[in-house]
Order: sequence, then C-alpha cells, then structure tokens
Amino acid sequence: MLPITRLEWLCFFALAIVQLALVSPAAAQTAGTGAIIGTVSDQTGAVVPAATIKVVSGATGESRQMQSYADGAFAVPLLPPGFYRVEVSKPGFKTFAASNIRVAVTETTKLPVVLSVGTAETMVQVEANAPVAQTESTTLGRVVDENVVRSLPLLARNYTQIIGLSPGVVGNLANAGELGRGSTSTGGSGAGYSVHGDRTYDNNFQINGLGVNDFFQQGATSGGVPVPNPDAIQEFKVQTAQYDAAFGRNAGANVNIVTRSGTKQFHGTVFEFFRNTALNANNWFSNLNRQPKPVLNQNQFGFTLGGPVVKSRLFFFGSYQGTRQVNGVASLRTVLSVPLTDDRTPQGIANVLYGPGTTAADRRGVQQTALGGVGPVVAPDGSNIHPVALRLLQLKLPDGTFLIKTPANR
Repeated sequence: MLPITRLEWLCFFALAIVQLALVSPAAAQTAGTGAIIGTVSDQTGAVVPAATIKVVSGATGESRQMQSYADGAFAVPLLPPGFYRVEVSKPGFKTFAASNIRVAVTETTKLPVVLSVGTAETMVQVEANAPVAQTESTTLGRVVDENVVRSLPLLARNYTQIIGLSPGVVGNLANAGELGRGSTSTGGSGAGYSVHGDRTYDNNFQINGLGVNDFFQQGATSGGVPVPNPDAIQEFKVQTAQYDAAFGRNAGANVNIVTRSGTKQFHGTVFEFFRNTALNANNWFSNLNRQPKPVLNQNQFGFTLGGPVVKSRLFFFGSYQGTRQVNGVASLRTVLSVPLTDDRTPQGIANVLYGPGTTAADRRGVQQTALGGVGPVVAPDGSNIHPVALRLLQLKLPDGTFLIKTPANR
C-alpha cells in the first residue's frame, strides 16, 4: 500500500471543509436556537446572488447581515426564538421587507424572497403568516409558547405537566396533594412520561441548550431536573421522534426549554397563586371513613423583571418564585400505610405489625408487607423503635387526639 503524501492529506482536509460549508441549513438550529433560510429570486424565477440580507430581532434590536450565495440561497443560523424582521436589498431591485417572522426553538423557518425591479429606495412590505407545518425537518414535535405555559392551570406551577399533552406521550395524572412541585418524571413520586412506549427515564431535558438530565432517575433523592418559574419560560418544544443526532441522548423525547431574556423595553410581572383548605374537596376515602379534610394551604408568589442595561447591547432578566405550603394531605397518605391503633406503646405498635401468634420465622415477611420493605425489622416487643419516631407517633393535639391519626376503621 502506497503511503499518503502531504498533498493528499491537504486535499482530504480541504474536501472535509467544503462538505462542512455545504451542510444542510436544517442543521443551523440547536436545542436553544432556531434559523431562517430561503432563496432570493426575481419575478421571472431567476435566482439573485449577492443580495444583502439583514435580520433584526424585534425584542432586542440585534441585527445580523449576510449575502445570498451564488444559487440565491441564504441561511441565518443560531437565532434566539422570537419574532424578526427580514430586509433583502440589491441595486436595481426594490427592497424586500418581511415582518413578524417567527423563529421557534429547534425549528427552521423558510422565507421565499421575490425581488421586484425598481429603485432600492422603494420598499415592498410583506406580513408573514405562521407556517402550517414544519416542512424543513422530519422531526416530530410540538412547540409550546409562553402564553400557553402561563395560561394553563398547572399544579405547583410545574411546566412538565404540559409534556403529557403532546401526541404519543403517556403519563399518570398528576397528584394534587403531593408536596413541592408534585409527582412528575422530573421530581417526586410519579411514574413519569413514556413516549411511544419508551422507558420514562429515556427522556432528555435541555435548558437553553444545556443538558439538565436527572441521572438518578428519582427526584425524591436527587431533586430532579430544574423546573423554572413558568413566567420565566419563553417557549419549549417536545421532540418525540425522528430528531437528528444533535439532539438525541436516549430513545425518548427531547424537551428543549428556552427561558426569557431582557429586551429593549422594560417588562415584568407580579403574581401570586394560592390554594386553601376551605376551597378544597375532601378525599373520597376520607369521606367514606368520616374523616375531616386535611389541611392544604399553599401560596406561590414572585415576580419577573427584564430590560436594557446598555441600549441595543446589554440586557438583563431575572425571576423569583417562592412557595409556602402547609400540607397535611401527603403526610396523612404516608401514615395510613401502617394500621395504627390508639395503643402507641412500643408493644402496641409491634402488635400491629405482627399480630398474635406470629412466629419468629414469619416476622420479617410480616414487617416487609406492613411497611413495604422500608427500614429494619421491628422487634417483637417494639424495643428497637427509634425514640424520635415513637415520640411523633405518641404526640397529641390540644383536643387530646393524636397528631398522626388512628384510622377510623380501627
């Protein structure tokens, strides 16, 4: 085999660079950006090379400029999601201007440009229409904008509940009585979301192009993936199938979130959402056992604020959300897994777990059944129950009832 010469190596690298330069414009968007592509032609259909394309952000006023290629095509990549104005000009033609061109996260917006013969001082204004379908990519997915995120009623203001509205996504109903941000695949006790039959932990979460996956798969121990304040989310897209290797980590869905940023004008919001025991319905099983509604008071409050620091150059945006919750629903659900009696002595608690006539060989199996296999085996006389746990089980309210209630059927 003949050795490769230096000239052949140079030719190889030159060919690789040319291939990269000619890559499809559909690759010009990422998990946190989008792109605008198109072709410039005249009224006869002939392509117009070297036309000047200027793209201006409606939110910040940032502008980008380039020229169409020899075949009239152009591509403006890596654009933050939002609305843009596109101006195309060339000597001998009227200036073409299109407003309200929407760029969505991970998507490529196609804009055909037709120049008319005339002077550059004359401008042809075009009002862009929202595309009916994303024809520049085979990826299946759905973009959710900030209006939907803020308008839909979300338990604990957790945006991940909207993921279940996408085609091909199946998940359990969120539990309204959970502590914190609720039961979802991103944190809590929920089973998660399955996309087209894939495992719930096969989903990939990215915020502003940065991977934020929960590799422990259990939000109760790791905290789960970040859940931004919904007022701080600009939009997100759930890609469910046929996405390219730039997005995929596993076989499930890609959830690509873009947070809001500062604009050339000051803007902000102040909010508070609350839940109150007086407005809540009682659990069906609690009603059956004639138990009163447990306390569930929740207040979620905060604000967002953004604007310019240096006009058209530097911007800021910040958000805050606080949560205050008094929750007797979740604690009640946990305690009822053990059928307690009013005898809260160590021996009385042990009797609940083992019952009369239980042999030593059966103790472990009985305790595993009663507590779901959590913690060590309780001694037959209850002597190894932790003093703190025993004190909590024996704690009484001013009316003489136990803080941790005895089930009504005992």
